[in-house]
Amino acid sequence: MKNIFSRREKSAGSSSRKGPDQQFGTGLWRHNRDRFIRAVDRYYTTSVAIHKLPSDGQSASADVNTVIDGTQRLNDLVPVVDEVTAWLHAHHPVTGQVVPSHTRNAVGDTPELLTKASSKVAEAVLAASMARTEIIAGRPIEPSAKATERFISDAAQLLERAQENLDGLGQS
Repeated sequence: MKNIFSRREKSAGSSSRKGPDQQFGTGLWRHNRDRFIRAVDRYYTTSVAIHKLPSDGQSASADVNTVIDGTQRLNDLVPVVDEVTAWLHAHHPVTGQVVPSHTRNAVGDTPELLTKASSKVAEAVLAASMARTEIIAGRPIEPSAKATERFISDAAQLLERAQENLDGLGQS
C-alpha cells in the first residue's frame, strides 16, 4: 500500500520531540487520536488480565493467544493513527469538534473513518472482556476471540481507507 506519509518531509526537529498539541492540535484530530489510544490501552489492560488468569497447568489456548496477540496488532496501528492525525492537523487544522465545510470537502469521510476505527477497537475491548469472563466461568472463548480479531481487522481496514483518502490529497 502506498503511503503518503513516507513522502512527508521531516523537519530538523523530529516530530516526536513536538508536544501533542503541536503535533495533533487540540481539536477534532487530537480527539480522534486520543480516543483511539485510550481504546488500545483498555485492550492492553484486558489482555494483561487474561494473561494473568490461572491456567490450571494447561498451556494457553490458541483462542487466548488470539486475544493477547491483538495487542500487538493494535500497537502496529497506533503509528498509523499518529501519522493520519498529524497530517490532518498540519494541512487542515481544526480547533473545535466540528469539521468546517471546506475541510470536509478536502478530507472527505476521513473524520468518520477515524471515529469508526476507534469504535471498532472499543468493540474489540468488549469482546476481549467477554473472553475474560468466559475463561473465568470455564466456557469456551472461541466466539469472543474471533470477534476481537474481526474488530481489529475492521479498524485496520478503516485506517487504510483514511490513508488512501489522504494519499489522494497528497497527489493533487
